[in-house]
Amino acid sequence: MSFIGLLINTVAITRPTATYVKGRSTKTYASVATGVKCRIQWVTREEIYPKTQGYEYAGEWNVFFAYGVDLLKDDLLVCERGRKFIVQSAPIDVTGMKHHSEVKIELVE
Repeated sequence: MSFIGLLINTVAITRPTATYVKGRSTKTYASVATGVKCRIQWVTREEIYPKTQGYEYAGEWNVFFAYGVDLLKDDLLVCERGRKFIVQSAPIDVTGMKHHSEVKIELVE
């Protein structure tokens, strides 16, 4: 199976812009792209917490895109199920071969 075949989710990408009215900022989002194929994954790992001397699970959301998708930190992603995520990192070319990009995201709704 090709990498594109593993991209089972679709998202709409919107970019925040700040506008100021009477000294107060308001954040609005402008559409960048819709129907962008990706793979959203919940990644878990075990971590040691010194106070309890035990293992606990910690996790984070990652999303994978084909290389070259227009994506920036703080963009808002809305998946096909209506869940909203904020991009927490700039896209990372993990392999260094311009194959795909990975970003950390945070679930907001």
